[in-house]
Amino acid sequence: MFARTIAQLKEEKEMNVKKMVSIGLSGVLMLTCTISSAACTLLGANGTETEDQNAYIASTSDNPYLPGPRKPVYVTIPQDGGYKFVHTPCLIKEKDGSFTDVGSDRGMNEKGFSWTRSWVVPGEPESVDKTPAVDWFLKLGSTVSTVDEAIEFVKNNPKGVGCQGNYIFADAEGSLAVVEAGYDTVTVVNKWTGQESGKAARANRWESEEMKPLDRSGTENKIYYNTSEYRYNRGMELLEKNTGKINVETLKQMISDRNMEADPSMPHLYSINNHGVTDGTISAEIYDPANRTFWYTYGWLDGDTKEGDPANYGDNANSWGGVWIPFILTELDEEGFYTNWDGSLTPLGTKYLEKIRQSGKESEIGN
Repeated sequence: MFARTIAQLKEEKEMNVKKMVSIGLSGVLMLTCTISSAACTLLGANGTETEDQNAYIASTSDNPYLPGPRKPVYVTIPQDGGYKFVHTPCLIKEKDGSFTDVGSDRGMNEKGFSWTRSWVVPGEPESVDKTPAVDWFLKLGSTVSTVDEAIEFVKNNPKGVGCQGNYIFADAEGSLAVVEAGYDTVTVVNKWTGQESGKAARANRWESEEMKPLDRSGTENKIYYNTSEYRYNRGMELLEKNTGKINVETLKQMISDRNMEADPSMPHLYSINNHGVTDGTISAEIYDPANRTFWYTYGWLDGDTKEGDPANYGDNANSWGGVWIPFILTELDEEGFYTNWDGSLTPLGTKYLEKIRQSGKESEIGN
């Protein structure tokens, strides 16, 4: 009988952190525009930049610890013949304890197509015939199979709040792309086929000369915009240092990078693995499209809660401490939440871990 929890996995790695208890997660899946700010750091590489010439991407999700939002893991199995996909709905916790979904800007489908996004504020109006972000991302995950298709999707599907920002796309054929998307204006900054090589990083501002004039993040997403230059440059530095060696394990190290010289009094720090006073890393993801594997971890990537005021941590007190779980598309055969808002496993998540252990994939789990 499988009984180990995330906390026990952490104990096996000698992490002195709190054991988590599974609780049920109920949700209200509606679009809302109450998110005024959000932060993320994105990395991607393909071709000779990686160890095996496959494409990889990685991302942190940074938000206020309190009240959130947070991003648990969910598997969608469309009933209309669309692609199965694993994704992280961005859930806002309401005062009555219910949850409101504002869209899944991270995910991978059974074809290996993978996407991640960072928030940027555009200085242009939303599309009049915009698709709500929840539906927009569900359509993306269930219908797109390649980077080229993703680019056309972003260009041709009307966008409102929650669909804009920086995107890094990757697919099972080894292609990689960086797309900067406003509500109307879309710029394909770089695209590399599986026969080409490239690397990219993004934070919470636009980097292309075409999109910079439209960027309003400096005034409307200031806390995260102010740390973007550091996070972008550090991401590119780490990609350069690891040229030819990039794989899942090196990306775990890169996305866990912590700037110990950052001013600890800032609300959001100059750091990728972010321990800001009130805002920081609430989860992270690694994408291995060729092997149809979406890696996920919760909270801070080093699990350190010794600094700052614990009253500010919220459920980051339940950080997994560098434990990553591989969500393997070929092994995901039930729809629903696999993790909870608080970082604990749902019964479905516990069942899934037992399944991959029985199938001989237990060694996949780790830091």
